[in-house]
Amino acid sequence: MEEKRKARTEAKSEKLGKTVSASDVRKADGPFFDLITGEEVVVRKCTDKRDHFALLGRYSPVASRESRIHKECKKQLLQELQRLCPDGNWIDERKGFKKDKDKGYNRVVPDLSGRIHGKGVIVEVQISTLSIETILKRTETYSKRGAYIIWVLPLKEALGHEKFRPRLFEKFLHSMYYGRVYYWNEGDGLFLTPVHYDEATCYIEPKEYPDSNGQMQSGGGYEKRYKSFRTPNYGRNVHLVNDFKPEHNTGWEMKNEKKSVPPCNIYVDKERAWWKDSPTK
Repeated sequence: MEEKRKARTEAKSEKLGKTVSASDVRKADGPFFDLITGEEVVVRKCTDKRDHFALLGRYSPVASRESRIHKECKKQLLQELQRLCPDGNWIDERKGFKKDKDKGYNRVVPDLSGRIHGKGVIVEVQISTLSIETILKRTETYSKRGAYIIWVLPLKEALGHEKFRPRLFEKFLHSMYYGRVYYWNEGDGLFLTPVHYDEATCYIEPKEYPDSNGQMQSGGGYEKRYKSFRTPNYGRNVHLVNDFKPEHNTGWEMKNEKKSVPPCNIYVDKERAWWKDSPTK
């Protein structure tokens, strides 16, 4: 336990040229590097727990609402849905989803809505700042109205294959869609890229290092599993009209309540799980 504690609370300051404690430095004293792995870390000043260093990881490059990619995603999806489903009445920002207190409906304005193979489908083009609370409210409202929802995440650039830190809403959608999140890349039309989040690990080389008191410590020699990072595991691209089906997710409770999925109607791809040790879909 002592080794793990020091690995979190001490790091090497490149600016100061020595091992430092998180409680004794400011962000301006960085950059900082993990004593064992050599990876860049950032100092976290906390009020409810001990000051510590955290790995500096990248997030997925999900577009923001005002970005060109977000607008282009909505435009391409709508044009293709109108072309392939001419009787589906596909429009953007439909105003008919009004609030109804008696039925428990919230007022919502879906990004795209229409019918595919006779079923009402809602396409929400997710942005990087949308909260889980908003996702839950919209999903609940659409499900009460009998529609099936798919959340699409447009990317500003390729997600790549290196480890990254999924945002909380991405983890939530990963649970909602049985272990996959649907990303969209510019020019893909109605094709979406389903991604499963595999565990991310790295081998920690055996290493000796001096602590802040000048005492030599040793560590490493094992495979470390990251708590917050994941490695993207790609499924084959799936077509929004041809490769998806409406389904009722009965919901389940998670240890982290913010990731618990309520009963809801989802529009999910028909592919079997492609990742190792996956449950049967």
